[in-house]
Amino acid sequence: MELMSRPVRIHDGILGALFVALATLSHVHDGRWIYGVGLVGAVMFSSMFTGFCPVHFALRKVLG
Repeated sequence: MELMSRPVRIHDGILGALFVALATLSHVHDGRWIYGVGLVGAVMFSSMFTGFCPVHFALRKVLG
């Protein structure tokens, strides 16, 4: 039984990688990278209301 579809797993992987990369950059390089984490979170939150997610849009174009 498959719990999550392939596009959903790819979407979650991309966003998870963005969060980890931005948080790591914020800790190691410059604290202002934390704004990137906030931006990604804000886009995820707004997609709940608008129904538009840039990552899903791009995945639909790439995966067909």
